[in-house]
Amino acid sequence: MKTQNLIKKLGLLLLVIVFTIPAVSSFAQNRRGTNDCCQISNLTVEQNQQLADLRASHLQVMDALRTERRAATSVNAREIVREKMLEELNRHTNAVSAILTPAQREQYLQNKNSNSQFYGRNGRRGNACAYGCRQGRNGRGAYGRGNW
Repeated sequence: MKTQNLIKKLGLLLLVIVFTIPAVSSFAQNRRGTNDCCQISNLTVEQNQQLADLRASHLQVMDALRTERRAATSVNAREIVREKMLEELNRHTNAVSAILTPAQREQYLQNKNSNSQFYGRNGRRGNACAYGCRQGRNGRGAYGRGNW
């Protein structure tokens, strides 16, 4: 009797463990949220401080630009803000590269490129088309009748 209860409890514990591991790992940060600079080896304290300051200012500018893009009412206004965002991204990449040594710069660019391979255009994951492939009429998918 005691062994049966023990087996039931161990089985229940095993089930709980099996179902909690995927749930916990789903809350982990994705590749897009990682900082490319945190994986560079041999950074000095001075370099770390400069990179942290650069990142903080870059995030503030990008947040302001995102807010501006969301508030834009026309497609042209959004494109102008998008161009500003790309210029800011290039400016930030050049500023980070200026702080690093050539070997560190190579690591930074390698990390930056490896993080971008997971995302296609429009920031979507996978190989699917970014414009709603197979959505059919009214976004109901290719298998629904749609709005006839």
